[in-house]
Amino acid sequence: MKQLIIGINKMDAVKYEEAQYNKVKEEVSKVLKSVGFKVDQIPFVPYSAFKGDNATKPSPNMPWYKGPSLLDALNNLTEPQKLTNLPLRLPVQDIYTITGIGTVPVGRVETGILKPDMKVMFEPSHVIGEVKSIEMHHEQLPQALPGDNVGFNVRGIAKNDVKRGDVAGPVDNPPSVAKTFTAQIMVLNHPSVITVGYTPVFHIHTAQIACTFLELQKKMDPATGAVKEENPQFLKTGDAAVVKIQPSRPMVIEKAKEYPQLGRFAIRDMGQTVAAGVCLDVEKRVI
Repeated sequence: MKQLIIGINKMDAVKYEEAQYNKVKEEVSKVLKSVGFKVDQIPFVPYSAFKGDNATKPSPNMPWYKGPSLLDALNNLTEPQKLTNLPLRLPVQDIYTITGIGTVPVGRVETGILKPDMKVMFEPSHVIGEVKSIEMHHEQLPQALPGDNVGFNVRGIAKNDVKRGDVAGPVDNPPSVAKTFTAQIMVLNHPSVITVGYTPVFHIHTAQIACTFLELQKKMDPATGAVKEENPQFLKTGDAAVVKIQPSRPMVIEKAKEYPQLGRFAIRDMGQTVAAGVCLDVEKRVI
């Protein structure tokens, strides 16, 4: 995550006190520093969503605050570069069958460009189809770029051939299906400890798949990336580590350095997010 805004809401409930703002800012800053963020580059915006203070314009109730409003802070973000130079990767969110048109997968283009007449492969279902047309907001598009949420009609596949969690890519450079993968994770909130054999649910792009921890390879310093311990016995809240993971069924994941959007994931268990991470390397499944 390259850009961050911290919004401190409900300032009306604490009578717009600067001391309360500073207390929250200090506590959140400690957490951000521990994972390597440069706090002096992050705006901490006090506001009241209920009253509208500092949401879109400066508030007379907080004369002590000299920074941007929440809207100004959002407008100050720089738009990330669209990764059109990479091969197509489009995670499927849903699939529809429309009378007179056929099978229409829906999803957001993460990298590359989707064009009519392209042959695409859906992994891990391992089926090939040809893109007939692309629509966004009921308008036909000549092409779809990263960030576009589109529906695209595909010739040669039935609705049951493709499912949510599949990823579309070019036939000559299809998405990577992992047998195992190595990842760097940060344990955010786990009630006990993580050991080899632990099998929570990984949420990655549009897929949700149970995955098993095969190896705990290194424990790292989250701020510097230096190795603190080789082959640790367990991981607990606040730890960063390099681990080896095995999905319980075929799953598309890419190296985060090559395809950032397909290399990031959240790990959930017991109704909460226990960890998050990025993929460092993929051992591809052999078909």
